[in-house]
Amino acid sequence: MYFLSTRLDEVKGIGDALYAKLEKRGYSTVKDLVLAVPLRYEDRSHTTQIAELQSGNLITVRGKMSSARNFYKGRRSMQSAKVSDETGTVKLQWFNNPHVISNIKDGEEYYVSGTYNPKYKSIAQPTIERVFDSHGDAKENIHTGRLVPLYSTMIPLKQGTQRRVLKEILNNLRIPNDLELQHMRLVESFDEIHFPTTVDHVVLARERLALEELLALIRRSRAIKQEWKELHTAPAFEIPAKPTAAIPASIPFSLTNAQQKSVTEILKDISQSEPMNRLLIGDVGSGKTVVAGIACNLIAEQNKNSAIIAPTKILATQHAESLVKLFPDLNVELVTGGRKPLEVPKEPTLFVGTHAVINRLENIKPALVIYDEQHRFGVGQRSAALGLSYMPHILTMSATPIPRSLMLTIFSHLQLSVIDEMPAGRLPTKTWLVPDSKREDSYNWMAKNLTKNHAQAIVVCPFIDPSEHLAFENVVSATETFEAMSAFMRQQHPGLRLGLLHGRQKKTEQSSVIKDLYAGEIDILVTTPMVEVGLDLKRASIIVIEAAERFGMASLHQLRGRVGRANQQGYCLLFSNANGMSSKERLEAFSKENNGLKLAELDLKNRGSGNLFGTMQHGFSDLQFADWANLELIGRAQKTYEELPNDWEPLFATDRKTTTEIPLAN
Repeated sequence: MYFLSTRLDEVKGIGDALYAKLEKRGYSTVKDLVLAVPLRYEDRSHTTQIAELQSGNLITVRGKMSSARNFYKGRRSMQSAKVSDETGTVKLQWFNNPHVISNIKDGEEYYVSGTYNPKYKSIAQPTIERVFDSHGDAKENIHTGRLVPLYSTMIPLKQGTQRRVLKEILNNLRIPNDLELQHMRLVESFDEIHFPTTVDHVVLARERLALEELLALIRRSRAIKQEWKELHTAPAFEIPAKPTAAIPASIPFSLTNAQQKSVTEILKDISQSEPMNRLLIGDVGSGKTVVAGIACNLIAEQNKNSAIIAPTKILATQHAESLVKLFPDLNVELVTGGRKPLEVPKEPTLFVGTHAVINRLENIKPALVIYDEQHRFGVGQRSAALGLSYMPHILTMSATPIPRSLMLTIFSHLQLSVIDEMPAGRLPTKTWLVPDSKREDSYNWMAKNLTKNHAQAIVVCPFIDPSEHLAFENVVSATETFEAMSAFMRQQHPGLRLGLLHGRQKKTEQSSVIKDLYAGEIDILVTTPMVEVGLDLKRASIIVIEAAERFGMASLHQLRGRVGRANQQGYCLLFSNANGMSSKERLEAFSKENNGLKLAELDLKNRGSGNLFGTMQHGFSDLQFADWANLELIGRAQKTYEELPNDWEPLFATDRKTTTEIPLAN
């Protein structure tokens, strides 16, 4: 009898030398090996009569064996035999495999699987297996006559040996308190994964293991949530009986219903001593900043500081200017650089800045920390507040949440607020994937549109200079594009003025370009993704994105949000050098979708969630069976979890971590 915890050197067929090899590769227990599922299967279940054999295909025949012998051809050891059924006989050949002959008994029936060669009228290197055992009973075959598993060569076992060892394990495996979920127990799912009766049973077995995997993640998430509640407290604020009463009269427009709902949810959170850990999702231009500002304003009225952390100086400056206009009674201070101790004003203040604010949180002691455009911050940066001597409320904001954030909301680390309404009059940006053959036509169309509407355009390139790296040699750079477009416009549209902005320019040069841009003295800005967030050009109506395949969905959506911000029609032109269908399909999908949440789901399917409990952004969190895009199964897992008995122990147990290692808000 074996259990999942049984060491592999206790399994029949695994000696000390083989165990040492397995352990070196990370396979030390029965659980490790049964979870090393097949890469694929070969269908050897259908037998073919010998008279009907065809070349090139994997075939299985059933017949009586004869003429088995060992011989040499030169120095080469050879083996041969014949197998016959009622329709004919075919020759079998092996090379340097003498022990196969010792396992053949003339006159007995065998399954033979391999590839038929009509030129030599033989099957080379076939796999053979007896049909009946020594008692005359039908054998349960594992190498032929069925769907046969094929495993990764990274496992230091020969294919046949691995199948034999797994059969020994699964015939004697016991899992205490093995629950029947998805109409299958774990023991049955392992049987069907490794030795399936049908293809459909493989699918059902993988789904059973996927459910088990999701249940383990939900359990881990609940534990973190409980740990969060028990170990941390934050300041609780008084809020009006009707939270929307906290919206000051200085805001010169009416909030949408979605904005009001988000305000209510956030204020209710900060009225509790349990720290808020909320994600605010809203498309570009949906009004997330004013929602966050209302919470900061209420906190200031109760003599506490707050902080908004933006990824760029441009965005931080823009936030500060907007918040001063919207909340004239709120003291707003911009923090964008330097490491000197911050002089904290005596009056309650909203500090707005870049990562420089993160370095001064202990000095500022904000009761509320807000991360804006959260996909631009590393997980480690977003977790920085956990190192404080106190715990603030946490709010993160995003126009397009990275998949990891989306999954955290599903698994309850975060509360979720969604602004799914756009302010009245905001038009969706029209987006096209443009073939390179129409580049010149596109430039002419852009020039005429800018001249007619007195508008501005932004051209974004992934790199500053041409790359010497082979993989990027065809990717257009900002400097090349600026030179080529300047020459084109001088010849075709001499009235248009171009500017170049990138991160390697001196600060004074950057400031000069930005000043000219906002003054309307630049019609077309050629730049890098440094303008992904924070560039608020009211006259910008066209954005051109070069090498669009180099950008993720979140970045593309942010860049597209730089145009049409004054309720004019915006246009986004995507150019791509990608030849692969997957890149083209992704960009086509982006062209047709303006909803940030739906784009996040597309991103989820393409990228995975990242590590839910660590700091890895990409990948599939080491998931073997569950699919993050299968939200239906995730919902089923949540329902199933509520019905689990108290003594349930997950197969995929996650290692516990200390609270300080758990990211705050993604």
